[in-house]
Formats: sequence, C-alpha cells, structure tokens
Amino acid sequence: AADLSKVYRVAFGTAETSFDPARVSDLYSNTVNEAIFERLLTYDYLARPAKLVPMVAEAMPAVTDGGRTYTFHIRKGIFFTPDPAFKGVKRELVAADFAYTIKRHADPKNRSPWAFMIEGRIAGLDKLIADAKKTGKFDYDAKIPGLETPDPYTLVIRLVAPDFLFNYSMAHVPFGAMAREVVEAYGNQIMEHPVGTGPFRLAEWRRSSRIVLERNPGYREDYYDERAPADDPRSQAIAAQLKGRRMPMLDRVEVVI
Repeated sequence: AADLSKVYRVAFGTAETSFDPARVSDLYSNTVNEAIFERLLTYDYLARPAKLVPMVAEAMPAVTDGGRTYTFHIRKGIFFTPDPAFKGVKRELVAADFAYTIKRHADPKNRSPWAFMIEGRIAGLDKLIADAKKTGKFDYDAKIPGLETPDPYTLVIRLVAPDFLFNYSMAHVPFGAMAREVVEAYGNQIMEHPVGTGPFRLAEWRRSSRIVLERNPGYREDYYDERAPADDPRSQAIAAQLKGRRMPMLDRVEVVI
C-alpha cells in the first residue's frame, strides 16, 4: 500500500508558464502536466534503448495500410479527476478525448508550439486549419478522415503518408487527453485548471512561487511492474525494490521556484 504520509519536495530552477498542454513548451510546466495528463503511449522508463509501451491504450496500436493508419484501443474504466465542469457526473476517458486534444493543437487560436507534430500529417486536418484561419473559428465538430472514433474506445488516425515514427508523437507529454467540457467551462483560464486522468491533481498554484500536487483519489489501480535490462544491476535493484507497489507512491508533491 502507498504511504499516505509521503511528501516529495523539489525546487524548479525556472518558473513555470501555465498548465495548458496545448500552449506550453517549457520543461517545468510539462513536468507538472506529465503528472496530471495521460497519453495513449509512454516510455518504458528503465528500457535501454528507449522503448514505447501502452499508457491508457490497451496495447500498442495496430499499424496498417503501409504505415498510414494507426488504430488505438482505449482501456475502459479510466476516469478524469472530478471537477465542477462535469456537473457531478463521473467522467470516463474515451477515444474522442484524444481526437479533441489533437484538434486543440491544430487550432490556430491556441498557437500550439507542438502543432508541427501533426500539421501535414493527419488526413483532413490541414483543411480544418486553413478554414479556421479564414473564419477565425476552428470547427471541432467537423468530421475528417484522419481522426475517427468508430466506438467510444477506438481511435483511428489516418496519415497522409506512411510514418512508422508516429507513435512517438502520441507518447509526447503535450498530447495527454483533455476533456472538451473542461476546456469550454474555463475558457481562457484553462491554463489554471488542468484536469486529467493521471495520478495527481493540481491542489495549489502561486504563479512563479509554489505548486502543490495531491494524489488523485480516483486514480485507477496501477502497480509498479517495470522490467530492468539484464545487464543493468542498478536498474534491476530499483525495479525489485519497487515491484508491486501501488501507484502513485507519493501523497503530495510540493514545488518551489
């Protein structure tokens, strides 16, 4: 069982900017976001060389059509941290949340520093971007061939050309899933209200001074099960010490700038 008395205190050398994944590019803001938002894929922390593994996806995606189509299946029973924007409803993570998150990076209004990772790559997305630049409004409800959700737990991403490295984009921290109703509820203040499915939630923020994260009380059952390389005794010792512990292993993180 996790020790609820454990508090990790850390100092950031530079101030954060905000906690809207689509609008920040600095290390420290993304360090906090990584504890709050979850992606389809992540990295096997101890693997050498680097290796991708599922995060909220059930498994690695099926890559078909010569590297043009990626099909992800989302794990069921993952929920967002409770927030007033959900109006008392327990909100499950679904495939549409990832489609929406990708579109947020494409929305010119957000000036996402990560837009280059999806522009010119996802079928139909560039037209949405061009239309938004003309009209001043991004159409989040528009159907495009590059982002389809045939059922609540399936996301199909179709690319304009083969790309066998696309998985690495989906493992990037800024592509952690966001709920549309949260973004719309807070508007321009969304940077102060990060709501994800991850192990922590933002409990306190004094800009450029103090950040406090608290354990997400509704976080799913997740147990440490990393596998260390056979030729790395130090990593093997870490993995053996932590194996079977419920995540997260901390109750609170206190950050000073």
